[in-house]
Amino acid sequence: MKTAVVRARIPETLKKDFEAAAATHGWNLSHAIRQLMNQYVAQEKEMVRRHQETLEAIEDIESGRVVDGKKVLNWLSGWGTDDEQEPPR
Repeated sequence: MKTAVVRARIPETLKKDFEAAAATHGWNLSHAIRQLMNQYVAQEKEMVRRHQETLEAIEDIESGRVVDGKKVLNWLSGWGTDDEQEPPR
């Protein structure tokens, strides 16, 4: 894997606190920053995915592609019983 060097100016106290927190996991500063960056990128991707799903759901609602809530609740109440039904459409 190709790597790159990243530089940032941060308060010295933040660096010391971050290093101390990383050390509790047995991580050096580089590893801790990689972990943090991976988590941040994954979180941002998840937010974008959820936003897109929300826009699609709004479009479904506006287009009338919805299922009555009572039908959904009735369908759910039959889960795991002998009277289990097909999902409402």
